[in-house]
Amino acid sequence: MEKWAIRLAKWLDHEGVVVERTESFGPALRLFGVGRFRQGQLPIVLSALSGKSILVVSPTGSGKTLCFQLPAVLRSSVSLVVSPLKTLMTDQVSALLRKKIPATFINSDLSKEEKETRYSMLAQAAFKLLYVAPERFFVRSKEERDGLSQSAPSFLVVDEAHCVDQWGNDFRPEYGKLAQVRADLGSPPILAFTATAGREMQDRILASLGIPDATIFVRDVDRPNIALLRRRCPAEKRAEEIAALLRLPQVQREKVMVFVPSAKAGEELKGKLAELGLDIPLYHSRLGTPFERQELQKRFQGESLPTVEHIICTNAFGMGLDIPNVRLVIHWQQSASVEDLLQEFGRAGRDRKPSVSIIFHGGSGNSDTGRLRFMADKTVENADLDERGKARMRDQRYRQIEQVAAMLTADSCFRRSIRSYFGDSTIAPQRSLAEIILDWVFGTKEDASKARFCCDYCDHELLKKYSFRTYVSTVLEEAK
Repeated sequence: MEKWAIRLAKWLDHEGVVVERTESFGPALRLFGVGRFRQGQLPIVLSALSGKSILVVSPTGSGKTLCFQLPAVLRSSVSLVVSPLKTLMTDQVSALLRKKIPATFINSDLSKEEKETRYSMLAQAAFKLLYVAPERFFVRSKEERDGLSQSAPSFLVVDEAHCVDQWGNDFRPEYGKLAQVRADLGSPPILAFTATAGREMQDRILASLGIPDATIFVRDVDRPNIALLRRRCPAEKRAEEIAALLRLPQVQREKVMVFVPSAKAGEELKGKLAELGLDIPLYHSRLGTPFERQELQKRFQGESLPTVEHIICTNAFGMGLDIPNVRLVIHWQQSASVEDLLQEFGRAGRDRKPSVSIIFHGGSGNSDTGRLRFMADKTVENADLDERGKARMRDQRYRQIEQVAAMLTADSCFRRSIRSYFGDSTIAPQRSLAEIILDWVFGTKEDASKARFCCDYCDHELLKKYSFRTYVSTVLEEAK
């Protein structure tokens, strides 16, 4: 059936949709342990294999990884994957090796001998995917730089591409030099992926990467299984509110993430919850040793004992980790940007079961925005920029903070505001007949049923009828 469908699609293809290696989709999908593409994956894979640079904005857990790993497997040479965290590299490489797909990473944790071995294997085309941090292209060792530049990759993949914008002029300036890296590699197509980038950030990412004409895919920014609640509450009362939520019977045994803006705020919240009788661990980037941080992650994932169900954490926790059953995400205060907000509440309900995101804020003119502006000022002052660059960066950060504050106080559907910010449309793009045939053979029809819960604005009658905590309990009951 696959062969005949592909032949028919080729015969009807007047738009150049059917690309080389399309006939290998079936075996490639089975290699990755899936029978079909999820909704929206096929157009991305087709665009990548056609040789175009792309930017994909799609929530965590929606299958972005397959959209670059599968095209990489179908190409003859290696694909280089730029990844921001060592944990992401090791997790993805381990998953690929379990599928018998040749992949590896090179980072500073490896010995000189081990790096040399892997570069030697790279020169012999032994890998399909090689994961590196952006700094790897600028190391002192000329041999290492030459090993990468001579690899002639099929694709340069930029995973977690929002780092290009957020970190490119900040404490990891190598993210701002990836356009130069691409040129040194022979200008392969760039496949950039992120869970979170609004329209302005999308433009800045493409400009920084030097691919202004790239095709942009914005997929499923809306997470209909997550009820979105804005909760006005003074900062001094939030620990009590959080403690009450964590004590709900429907919450006690569920995975809960409480996001804080800094390690200091996390320590204060942890202390206040301890006074209220709750011992909740805190994760932040400076916590203990790397082993201790990894061990806490594993305990939250259920891979180490004793397991942890509730955790206080900064934004970095869980980036790239697959924790499908987080039922409740609590934001101690508003996030610094809509992108951060989406990335944080996007950790909830990856298994597509009903979940809840609660964002505490102080209303108009609140102390949250002042705290975030102070943190933004510190980041700007530490940035390696001239005064004009710092002024632009400060204005951008301030504007992002105010955008979130405006969304949180608006008397309108919160979900619709978020979709509009990211350019996510409810109108399905027009597809060619050839793509429809390929999707019929290799794609999956998603359940488009409407979620019962939306946000505090749309569900105001329910919130009037029930208490705030009863509403949360009702949503989580439906996940069981």
